[in-house]
Amino acid sequence: MKRELVIFMVLFSIFLAIGCTGNKPATPAETPAVTPVETPISPGSNVTPQPANQGKIVDVVIQNFTFNPKAVEIMTGDSVRWKNMDSAIHTVRGPTFQSGELRKGDTYEFLFTDAGTYNYDCSIHPSMKGTVVVVEKK
Repeated sequence: MKRELVIFMVLFSIFLAIGCTGNKPATPAETPAVTPVETPISPGSNVTPQPANQGKIVDVVIQNFTFNPKAVEIMTGDSVRWKNMDSAIHTVRGPTFQSGELRKGDTYEFLFTDAGTYNYDCSIHPSMKGTVVVVEKK
């Protein structure tokens, strides 16, 4: 028993020493400055303005076991941000995207780069369905 404890302590010390000599953290890459461009939106709109070189973010609220709005149309380069307002846990699952579990107040955002129709649901509650239609930006 003593021998196994000594071997364990030696191995533990070796692994601890290896773990403490990790690489030094990389310096963060410089991010080019972006000049924000104001885009007027009407009150109550579910679109968030973004800087000129980024697409829009369209909000979908998850509430009362539904996606609201149920269908959105966006352009390539735009994102959809889902926010769970239910006390129940939900997910957002589509053909090319999958959120983790979203608790009340959690959000999940996905950038759509390809045109097409994306039907999605909640993997926990498959009767909850929605659609994102992505149109090619001209």
